[in-house]
Amino acid sequence: MQKRYLKTGNTKESTKKAEKTFRKFWKEVSILSNKDVYQIALDNRPLKTPGGSPLVIPRSQKYLAVLIAGEWESQKATSLVARSIDTFEKDPSSKKEAITRLIRYFDTDTVCYQETYPDILVDLQKQYWDPTVKWAQETYDIEIKVTNDIIVAKQPVETKNKLRTIIEEFDCLKLSAFERATMLTKSFLIGLGLVERQLTVEFASKAAQVETISQTTRWGNLEDAHEIDNEYIRHQLGSVVCALIVDNTDTSNKLDRL
Repeated sequence: MQKRYLKTGNTKESTKKAEKTFRKFWKEVSILSNKDVYQIALDNRPLKTPGGSPLVIPRSQKYLAVLIAGEWESQKATSLVARSIDTFEKDPSSKKEAITRLIRYFDTDTVCYQETYPDILVDLQKQYWDPTVKWAQETYDIEIKVTNDIIVAKQPVETKNKLRTIIEEFDCLKLSAFERATMLTKSFLIGLGLVERQLTVEFASKAAQVETISQTTRWGNLEDAHEIDNEYIRHQLGSVVCALIVDNTDTSNKLDRL
């Protein structure tokens, strides 16, 4: 039986919509140093967010700057940093709304709705979902309900209040990364484990695709659709992790051109 929150529709089309592409009108991508921040530049013209603000990266986030520059070099624009600046930094109320939405989403967390068959799916749930739940329970001393029913089982109020307090401490960039990871994996807990550096990109990617892995193990791949989806998820989760890597060294005023 396919769960109600499994992705449906054409995978190739959804992937195309997820990654907005642009005609390449620049010759060179570079990373510039400007006081205490980095800026990505196209032909020496610093980028701006869709909202018109300068797209600036703290010097401690050097690897994020490299990631964004790499995406522009391959003609893929990133929205993670832009959302943190244009939405969460400019409008504090939007940050509260996002947190409320994420806490509400926790009630339908994929890893908390587990099947009892087939055996391959049960084994994958034990391998990827159970450790994720156990980590959250032990780390935050909270109760998390796991069910075999398809009916929504709301998580304890005390648990949600405690988790809200935790993510309210996230800065705007970390919240933006957490939001992306949660929506992509359909799991609050996988997203949380990833941004808290308790889950690797590979583990989180497989945890997010337990049902797909189960299906392909039993029936085989659907042409190249599954490979495309797998690569897309890994790429996006990788961007989340890179966004949160902090580098305390400051070695130069301008990084090498890509």
